[in-house]
Parts: sequence; C-alpha cells; structure tokens
Amino acid sequence: MAIHVKRNTGMMGGLAKVAVIVNGQYAAKLGNNEDTTFKSSESVKLKAKQWFFGSKEMEVVDDANLEVRINTVAVLLLLAAIVCLILGVILSPIITALAVILFFVCIIYSSKNWFQLIKVK
Repeated sequence: MAIHVKRNTGMMGGLAKVAVIVNGQYAAKLGNNEDTTFKSSESVKLKAKQWFFGSKEMEVVDDANLEVRINTVAVLLLLAAIVCLILGVILSPIITALAVILFFVCIIYSSKNWFQLIKVK
C-alpha cells in the first residue's frame, strides 16, 4: 500500500517545515507544496506537527492521497485574539483580558487541530 502526502498550507503555514509522523515516529519534513510517499503493508497512523501545533491522528488502511491543510477555525480564532488585543490596547483593559483568554484557548485548540489531514481524490 502506498500513502501519498502533500502539504498545502499556503501563506499561514509557510514559515517552517511540517513534520509527518507515521506510527509515532518522524518520517519526513515537508515544505509548502512538497510531497512524499510512504509504503506499508499494514494500516498506519499519520499525524502532522509543527512546533507545538499539530493535527489529529488519522488511520489509513489502504492506498490514499492525503493533503495537509491549515484548519480555518484555528486561524480565525487566532485572528480574533489578535483583533481583541489591538482593540484592548486602544479601548479597554477588559478587551485585553479577553484577548489573553482567546490566545490561551487558541494555543490549546491548535495543539491538535492546527492542521487537517484530508483525503484527496
């Protein structure tokens, strides 16, 4: 069985390489629009990781084409926190406190949801 993984994260994820973890071990590091192929005779568990951001683990049992993408919900949560921080500095410390809480929520959520592994046809 062959598993083809391509990174397609666009501008938001283009600064550093994304590590592809196969069955708990680092298998490859992908830059934006790079791809790699893994061969295995049994099912494998894949995961993408970059610093403390990551994806949920995905089990693949047969040939597959996968794409690593950025989760738009996580990006929108980060942008909301940045906007609250800017408005908080200008308007009110209460909004700044809300921004800090949003940053913590974003970091916790993004630790396993920043990237998505999506099957492509």
